[in-house]
Amino acid sequence: MSDEKMKMPKFSEIEYKRPSIENFRECAMSTRLKLMAARDPEAVEAAIMQFQREMSAFDTAFTICMIRHDLDTSDEFFNVEMDFFDENYPVVSDLSASVYAALLHSEIRPQLEERFGSMIFRKIRNQRDIVNSEVLDLLADESALENEYSQIVSEADIMFKGKHNTLSTMNPYMESTDRIERKKAQRAVSDYYNAQKPKFDQIYADMVRLRTEIAKKLGFSNFVELGYKRMERYDYNEEMVAEFRNNVVKYIVPITSEIRRLQKNRLGVEKLYYYDLPCLFVHGNPVPVIPPSEYFSTGAKMFGEMFEKRPSFFEVLGEHDFMDLFSRQNKATGGYCASLLDYGIPFVLMNANSTSDDVATLVHESGHAYAALRSIDSSQFIECLSPTLEACEIHSTAMEYLSYPFMEMFFKESADAYREQHMTLALLFLPYGCLVDEYQHVVYKNPDMTPEERHAAWRELEKKYQPDVDYDGDEFLNNGGAWMKKEHIFTSPFYYIDYCLAQVCALQIWDISRKNRKKAMTIYDHLCAEGGTKTLIELVEDAGLESPFSLDVMKKIAYQVCDFLNL
Repeated sequence: MSDEKMKMPKFSEIEYKRPSIENFRECAMSTRLKLMAARDPEAVEAAIMQFQREMSAFDTAFTICMIRHDLDTSDEFFNVEMDFFDENYPVVSDLSASVYAALLHSEIRPQLEERFGSMIFRKIRNQRDIVNSEVLDLLADESALENEYSQIVSEADIMFKGKHNTLSTMNPYMESTDRIERKKAQRAVSDYYNAQKPKFDQIYADMVRLRTEIAKKLGFSNFVELGYKRMERYDYNEEMVAEFRNNVVKYIVPITSEIRRLQKNRLGVEKLYYYDLPCLFVHGNPVPVIPPSEYFSTGAKMFGEMFEKRPSFFEVLGEHDFMDLFSRQNKATGGYCASLLDYGIPFVLMNANSTSDDVATLVHESGHAYAALRSIDSSQFIECLSPTLEACEIHSTAMEYLSYPFMEMFFKESADAYREQHMTLALLFLPYGCLVDEYQHVVYKNPDMTPEERHAAWRELEKKYQPDVDYDGDEFLNNGGAWMKKEHIFTSPFYYIDYCLAQVCALQIWDISRKNRKKAMTIYDHLCAEGGTKTLIELVEDAGLESPFSLDVMKKIAYQVCDFLNL
């Protein structure tokens, strides 16, 4: 980060102002007319860059609003502002599509492609297919439903051991070495979801209906086709994803069964039940030996050493309040990194709960932040600053592996146990990610399924991807309710397989780092610097990696991970 970019405001000092839809509309119409009349690339560039500034300002206002809402979901002002964006983001997308349509149909398009690159034109064609004026009201309704689910989950209040707990703060109890405690903790979480089941069933039924209606109005046969378009899958398709899932079933699921067998032996239990799964070690999972209050200073030091630069990017972000790390009541669940485009600064949000996941999440989201900073000048189009989402997840997931040599800073003598646990969970995740993905294919290809049929479909797929899970009579989970815990199913359809594809790419970087760390860091930095100027396969191959769809890669990664874990 240059000295100039380090002169930045604190997040708390940034003013939020609701953008004017009318001003945006006027800018869009004016830009469209200029593009239609332009006969030289310079005039086109001047017009489109003015529109880019308007787009960036709108997106920045939305991001500030979203973050401040998520920091305190009980803040009524930002609840109202989120409603504004739910209603108007589809309008902005439609206006944007109309502007870019003029660029797409320009008489001098070949000159423009040479000047701007091909990626923006791919995105324009894709945007034209996924939104138009006929579906704006439906898109607003879809967004409102997504926010309704997230709001309910963020307000979860679970009484356990005499304390009020969020879903995040229940995790330490679910990883307890005391089997009775972790069983009770899991049941408490199941009871929470079971109480919400009628509401969540209705929300999801409404989502499936709405998304199917949107797809039909846009000319697709079902939402699966639209979902792939929304995820910007330019160089792979549904059949390739299905084959990827099949490879996971064939080459990864047998390894996860062996992991669970060894876990059962380690824990000394006759049968491994679902409430045992989070506890990988008999003496407990490794936990950070430093208090949460030291996460920031330790992270600053780690990234400084990793990139051989102080202050590290992490340090600068934290000192300017562009991160919020700790779980609390009325804070949105999960973790993310979101960029304020007008400032060129990312914000990291997570929910630390004093488990090892704190460190993995901190590093993961920091990977997104590093990539956002590294790619800030990769394109003149804001749409091309970040790659498609599965490539974004390579940035974050690979950072988790590249941090392995520094884990003593957080775990000291338990660092090896953390690395073993992290790699074990990475392998266990692949079947689960595929399960979530295939479930959504089933649901959206059969949109008239009843809630009971959806739950039954999930339970059947669990047996395929997670054959070793035994719910020990938990009625909610035995009846196929576990999918309700995964927010992505509600709010980010078809996103979850992206984590799996990224995992296979990130593991390639990890494997390289074992032999040549400098080379791995160079590959990683190159990927981040490219931003969204290429498609997934183009980015991966340009960096010297192999396609995650390669069967040979899946076999090789399975072998290397087994070697690392001594399986």
